[in-house]
Amino acid sequence: MSAQPTLPSICKTNHLPLDEFASVISLLFEPTALLTQRIYDACPYESYDQLLDKADELIKELSPLEQLEVVNAHPRIGEKATKLSALSKIEQGNASANEDAVLAKWAELNKQYEDKYGFRFVIFVNGRSKESLFPIVEDRIANSTKAQELVTGLSEMVDIARDRARKLQAANSSEAAPSPKI
Repeated sequence: MSAQPTLPSICKTNHLPLDEFASVISLLFEPTALLTQRIYDACPYESYDQLLDKADELIKELSPLEQLEVVNAHPRIGEKATKLSALSKIEQGNASANEDAVLAKWAELNKQYEDKYGFRFVIFVNGRSKESLFPIVEDRIANSTKAQELVTGLSEMVDIARDRARKLQAANSSEAAPSPKI
């Protein structure tokens, strides 16, 4: 089993060369060279919250084609585990008893969504089962617009990144805490 990824301090992140900075941003957003370069160019940051606020601002300033590139960097829900980052595997949860049927339904829903909107469905899973998200994607396919979905997907990506940063920072803090004396 691989170790949980770690997030360096923001001070260290500010001074990383671009290739190492990209690895940090990929932990938060999934690999996207375009967004990484923009975030890197705006260094330094006082905190990860400030970095993520700037990322949110930068995403909103991208052209629609650039926004599509960023949203499509995110993996599909129900994607084969070999195509998921370590954090996406954790977020998408363990296999259910009827995993084959769930993955088949996700493949169908992802296709419907992508055929209608032209980009990937993104949602902040936040511990919910894959099955519990079916009504949400079905409603968004039936009742939304491409413009609304792009805004929603990008916003969800930032929410995911904020959650990942919070969890990784908490894990770093607990690892760095001294052991109590017995």
